[in-house]
Amino acid sequence: MPLILVPCKSLALGKSRLSGLLSPEEREALCRQFLADTLRTAIELVGAASVKLISTDAEAQEMARGSGIEIYAEAWPDLNAALSGVRRNILASRAPRDIMVLPIDLPLATAGSLRKVLAAAGDIVLVPDRKNGGTNVLLLRVTALDGFRFAYGDDSFRIHSENAAAQQERVTVLRDEKLAFDIDEPEDYLLWKSAQR
Repeated sequence: MPLILVPCKSLALGKSRLSGLLSPEEREALCRQFLADTLRTAIELVGAASVKLISTDAEAQEMARGSGIEIYAEAWPDLNAALSGVRRNILASRAPRDIMVLPIDLPLATAGSLRKVLAAAGDIVLVPDRKNGGTNVLLLRVTALDGFRFAYGDDSFRIHSENAAAQQERVTVLRDEKLAFDIDEPEDYLLWKSAQR
């Protein structure tokens, strides 16, 4: 069973790009909802013991603990440093495992859609966003875990694809409509809300 890593920024400061649409309180409530839904989906997929939250946010940590989820709470400078630090811990353990990086802003993600990622062939599985810009889900098998360079941020799908190719590992790009939809920009949020009506 893989280990699902759920990174979460400060709930109060998340989704700042939606500030033209939502108040700070509404954005915080949205991030809280996204985190709760993501943790629930991850638990359904692999069980709470195989889900880890990466966050320094006290409320996010409380939510995770309430679901029986352990936390990586170190204050790394950014997401890539955090994932690299967590990877070191995983590789140093007696039984290193495959890892899946699962962001909280994929509102259409389900356990079923994530099972497709787990079932995909390859040492590295990349799920891009709708615009082929970002990496929405990343699965690293143990064989590829050590050498992979995390590059979340602008153009991460292209950079992750290049990093994977440089490792000469078997790479699968999985395109899934549910997993490709993330909430980054105002138009994403409006499209998501309109689909709920």
